Amino acid sequence: MMTLGLNVLPYWSSMDHTRRIVIVRHGERCDFVFNQGGVSWMKRAFDSSGRYTPFDVNLPRIVPKRKDGWQKFATDTPLTEMGYLQSKLTGRSLRDKNIRFDHVFCSSALRCVQTAVGILKGLGDAKAQISIEPGLYEWMQWCRTGRPSWMSPSELAKLGYPITANYAPFVRESDLKMEENLYNYYERSYMLMQEIIRKCPTGNILIVGHGASLETLTRQICGSEPRSNEDFFYLLHNTPYLSTIQIAEHMGKWSLAGSPIPSLTHSSNSSYDGSQLQMNTSTLQDRVKNHFG
Repeated sequence: MMTLGLNVLPYWSSMDHTRRIVIVRHGERCDFVFNQGGVSWMKRAFDSSGRYTPFDVNLPRIVPKRKDGWQKFATDTPLTEMGYLQSKLTGRSLRDKNIRFDHVFCSSALRCVQTAVGILKGLGDAKAQISIEPGLYEWMQWCRTGRPSWMSPSELAKLGYPITANYAPFVRESDLKMEENLYNYYERSYMLMQEIIRKCPTGNILIVGHGASLETLTRQICGSEPRSNEDFFYLLHNTPYLSTIQIAEHMGKWSLAGSPIPSLTHSSNSSYDGSQLQMNTSTLQDRVKNHFG
């Protein structure tokens, strides 16, 4: 795995007054792990009445009740158990580096909110409040099945999540355009960063967003132009869960400052079929041939 050749302080000293913004991608999501063969994970996890029964240890033990109905998990997926653990490990690593935040902003997506909650848990920060900002949501071109429906901040607060009450977002849900192109997405991200910095003139900021957020939220605020589609997708495909980047302010200007913590790396772990131990030789040989060609 490549690391950026940028000078980064090994920890944030109390004597260091450089202002920083740390941007983090959300953790592992249920749909990307358990949607298989064109079949949604929800068809296996929910019955027709909405009763939830996890079929894998990595699925959340419970899912939150939502006013818009359990069906909306299809476009607003929760984290897996591993995804939440990834978030807590990232928070712990930030704590180990003596990193603290004065402001926390988060995309409206449930997976991002749960990631922010996990990071704060790992940080041991019981006082921080999460401001839910729809403008941090991912590129709208990916919403092929229609506009996503999110849980409201008040719903999230009732779950015990530390949500900022009465936060007025810079971008309303209705402001997000389904026809948004890549340049529009960069511009939305740039405008939002300017507003967040203006609203928070002091202190360090944590932003929890999506895979592309690390690029779009930093690119223009650090003085560069939006990238081409090809370059954008290359960077996106090389930004795994809980990737973390920081930008630092010096004399009113912001610049990339690498990741404040080490990478989170682990291997994949596929599901296990215990019935294979009961297969006869002929059936097993057929599987061996299909597997190895």
